[in-house]
Amino acid sequence: MAGYCCDCSSFPCELLTHLDERYRTKYGMSMIENLKSIRVSGIQDFVRSEEAKWSCLGCGATICVHKAHCLECQRKWR
Repeated sequence: MAGYCCDCSSFPCELLTHLDERYRTKYGMSMIENLKSIRVSGIQDFVRSEEAKWSCLGCGATICVHKAHCLECQRKWR
């Protein structure tokens, strides 16, 4: 079974820390915090939480962290 970065003794490594800084700045999300959540609550709880978080309030489609609007209905979310 494959593990997650949070299972590594080097977590968070330099590569992940650098990527996390970019995503915090540019997209307002943290991969490190996501991985900590997975470690504490498990992947199923994390996925349920993320499905709710990343659903468009306008049409229910999955929104993309890289875009400031829903790709389906164009509603701004950020």
